[in-house]
Amino acid sequence: MTEFRSRHEAAAKDRIGIYGISVDSVFSHKAFAEELGGLPYDLIGDFERKMVTDYGVRRDDVAGYSGMARRTVYVIDGSGTVTWTWQGSREQPQPDYDLVIEEARRAAGPG
Repeated sequence: MTEFRSRHEAAAKDRIGIYGISVDSVFSHKAFAEELGGLPYDLIGDFERKMVTDYGVRRDDVAGYSGMARRTVYVIDGSGTVTWTWQGSREQPQPDYDLVIEEARRAAGPG
């Protein structure tokens, strides 16, 4: 989240929107953002787990955390089409942030 925070200003100039989504409550998101010193983008609460289910990233394999999401990055173009996806793994727990921004610029098209 902090890596996207540091890239937010440049991304916004390229017409790239950044959003964080989790199954935590809005109150939890507020505390999380404050703990990180603030975030320049919205955190969206999926407390009912609709988005994580619809996007196929819902996890029910962790005891006590039913319905949490797999760490995933989606690049979505202006028409709402998912053009690129990254999903975390033990081998790669964080995305290649340069690649994420490159793919997002491609999806945003020429300015």
